[in-house]
Amino acid sequence: MELPSDRKITESHASFDDAAQMAVFLASIPDADDLAALLMGRKVVSTRTFDDDAMVARFVRSNGATVTCYKVEAVTIDEAEMIAAQCELLDDWNVENFSNAVHVALDPDL
Repeated sequence: MELPSDRKITESHASFDDAAQMAVFLASIPDADDLAALLMGRKVVSTRTFDDDAMVARFVRSNGATVTCYKVEAVTIDEAEMIAAQCELLDDWNVENFSNAVHVALDPDL
């Protein structure tokens, strides 16, 4: 299945045991202080943020040992909510499954 080319999705990740990786990971997320505090519990976490000015949605998932962020550019807040709803259905979070969730949410007729 070919995804629309106007959906730029990037993935970043870090291991909680690697302080340098975590610092770089958190530095890439605006206002990450609350996220850092949430991740300190080392529990399963699923959260998201939306940057109105940049029209960027970030979806963060942690299993307690690692954390991953999927960033989707050029989306509205309503589209981000539709993506979030599709993400609720994911059993396994990886870039392929996440990309498919974005596709289903935003381009169901393609």
